[in-house]
Amino acid sequence: MSVTVLGLAGSPRRKGNTETLLDWTLDAAADVGADVVKYRLRELDIGCCIACDGCAEGGECIVADGMDKLYPLLREADSIVLAAPIFSMGMSAQAKAMVDRCQPFWAMKYLLKQPLRPDGAPERRGAFLSCAGTRFSTVFDGARQVANYFWHVLEIQPIGDLLCPGVDAKGEIEDYPSARTVAEDIGRRLGELR
Repeated sequence: MSVTVLGLAGSPRRKGNTETLLDWTLDAAADVGADVVKYRLRELDIGCCIACDGCAEGGECIVADGMDKLYPLLREADSIVLAAPIFSMGMSAQAKAMVDRCQPFWAMKYLLKQPLRPDGAPERRGAFLSCAGTRFSTVFDGARQVANYFWHVLEIQPIGDLLCPGVDAKGEIEDYPSARTVAEDIGRRLGELR
């Protein structure tokens, strides 16, 4: 039996710096035997949460769009990697919209008092990967808060973040000291059997 690792590419740009971090991470997870599933959020046509409270009735979102592909994986994957660049001091819109659409999981847990995972299920793990063009000391703070909420609502134990400031132009991550090494280490830990 192998671990399933879900990779979420939250950048609007294909094959950019943050997606490169994600690919290094997922490749390392696959190398230790994990089944890897990757989605580019931009390609899923995920709309914003409309705050309709429809999920409060039964724990399911009533909006039919690209999130329908993700909901089962978000609930069942053994590990999740969220890779989202920083735009305007926060997580990219594509990634933030996906996190906002996890409101049904919050409703299940806190309104309907239903478990997300069966009793005795193995611990789930997560990691947040991000690049920012600036080097402000607080540039990742807002995105990290959102990622921590995401882990909390999905009952995932975060095993670390890989945050790379001062990486802007496409391909710059290739020259970032130790980024690949850290990404691969995270991938191996996410892909390990528990």
